Amino acid sequence: MSNLSTHIRKEKPRLMNKEDKEYWRKKVADKLSSKRSDLEAVFESDIQKMKDKKWKSFLKSLNLENKLSTYAFYMKDYWKFKDEKDKIERDKKQKMYNAYERIKDKILHFRKMRQWEDSYSDSSNSDDDRDKTSKIMKYLDDVCYSECKKQFQLTKKAKSLVDLDNTEDLLIDALHISNSDPAILGLIKYHLQKVGVSNLGILDVNMDKFKQLTK
Repeated sequence: MSNLSTHIRKEKPRLMNKEDKEYWRKKVADKLSSKRSDLEAVFESDIQKMKDKKWKSFLKSLNLENKLSTYAFYMKDYWKFKDEKDKIERDKKQKMYNAYERIKDKILHFRKMRQWEDSYSDSSNSDDDRDKTSKIMKYLDDVCYSECKKQFQLTKKAKSLVDLDNTEDLLIDALHISNSDPAILGLIKYHLQKVGVSNLGILDVNMDKFKQLTK
């Protein structure tokens, strides 16, 4: 029995094949994705609070209050007139359009200056789409949230998300350059645990026993 045990320990470990590596790549990605989702859910309220706190000053910094009021005035004036009479529709509609376009131009200016990733688009020219204010405010709400999220990601509190991304890059690269040595699983286990990923399946088993099972 002793000789057999010694023989097992001295025997070279079975090399990981392509399917083994793909399995562990997927497992690493799934584990980190699950952990990332959990962290993002926790931080969502913090980012939302930041956005709510910043919202008024954010709008003020864009200097859109008068333009929004002007647009609202011409929008309401236009549709009131449209419902009552059609003979001067074109003039009223043009005023509304011009007011709206000035807002779009202002948004485009700030998007470029503040490097917003999402663009404001409005492909609807339907007369049924009367008030575009909600669409404008929804876009501004989204970009305000994005600004807050970027600021939050620079805080110490968001470090755990950055660590997740770095860990995923490290482990995926390690699996890619590994010479199929199962010892790479120990590295995977260490770094997943380091960023708080639990329930590691077979990685939670004693690795010495695992190596013997793969003989």
